Amino acid sequence: MAFNLTNYITIYFNYIILVSNNIKFKFLKMKLVIVHLLFLSKILLFSNNLYANYLDGFKEYEKKNYQLAFKHWQEGANQNDTLSQFYLGLLYKNGLGINRDYTKAFDLFEIVSGKGLVEGYYNLGLLYYNGLGTEKNYNKAFINFNIAKDKIVESYYYLGVIYSEPRGVEIDYLKAERFFRLASENGIDLANCNLGYIYLEGLGVPQNYGEAYKYFLVGAKKNFSDCQNGLGWLYENGIAVSKNQDEAIKWYKLAAEQNHKQAQFNLGLIYLKNKSLNDNYYTAIKWFTKSAEQGVPEAQYNLGSIYLDGLGIVQNFSKAFSNFLLSAENGFEMSQYKLSLMFLNGWGTDTDKIKAFMWVNIAASRNHEQSIKKRDELLKILSTKDVQRGQELSLACFEKKLINC
Repeated sequence: MAFNLTNYITIYFNYIILVSNNIKFKFLKMKLVIVHLLFLSKILLFSNNLYANYLDGFKEYEKKNYQLAFKHWQEGANQNDTLSQFYLGLLYKNGLGINRDYTKAFDLFEIVSGKGLVEGYYNLGLLYYNGLGTEKNYNKAFINFNIAKDKIVESYYYLGVIYSEPRGVEIDYLKAERFFRLASENGIDLANCNLGYIYLEGLGVPQNYGEAYKYFLVGAKKNFSDCQNGLGWLYENGIAVSKNQDEAIKWYKLAAEQNHKQAQFNLGLIYLKNKSLNDNYYTAIKWFTKSAEQGVPEAQYNLGSIYLDGLGIVQNFSKAFSNFLLSAENGFEMSQYKLSLMFLNGWGTDTDKIKAFMWVNIAASRNHEQSIKKRDELLKILSTKDVQRGQELSLACFEKKLINC
């Protein structure tokens, strides 16, 4: 609770003794003691009722009777009991026994953190970090995690993430490494994946492939897909370990089956490149499709290329066009170049030389060499009016962030 009742009563009794010792008449002493004892009994009765609501709610919570837990904690919260308010916030946050309501959860966590409950600060940090029940605010998330870190070790992980990415505070990989290490040492195994990446890239610390392998392996064995993907990449490229395609496939597949989009792409790429693997094109298409559905532009590009060239599958210009378009809208220059060729030749879409110029012009603006060459070719064969229109569409497409151009 917000105060220690036992200490309060002890101090209060000492106060009674001190005051009564300074009263000469016995009947006045007795009256003073009786009055204060009645006062204390009211405090004890009130406090026990509050605590009873919390305990009754917790008993029902452990039995997964969330609606009854909600009822008890609601009663305690209405009487300003801190623990009841906190657990009521958890019910709203997780949608247990009541419809999920992040705004009400946020309000309750704000109340209990104002009373100094560390768990309130941590949960406020989570809501600010994810933009749930309030606007996303990494600065405020950072403040709350920083307050909670000494008691709630999960805070170390989030502080590491905030320091390692542009999320409200200045990037500081050295501090990120320190917090990820603290998280790892306190049993937050996901932090091992972040540590592996930091040592792989040498961010804020000397690059060390052995350390990267060590951390990826720890997290991979705990079934964290980021670590499994990282370990697969080390085996595929022979970094810190001997190059081993079977091990790479093993770890990529474990991550891919957990819907890790980059591992799905990496797995597709291995099968696409290695014609000695059984059903390599079919399997590549399978994993590229899963990755492409999650918006990975390189996977969308590779799918488009497979359908365009008819590799291990019936050639399909329509599917090639749709995949190149998705990838181009995600900013992948090679797909923008290929999309230009599709419009130019009328493959999977109507012939449109102006849109062909638009897409190659966009890719050329990003120093894509093939696109620069193709744009210059088109400048020689298109009319001045068509070039002007294509340039206008290019600018308009930039303003629309490449979507629905």
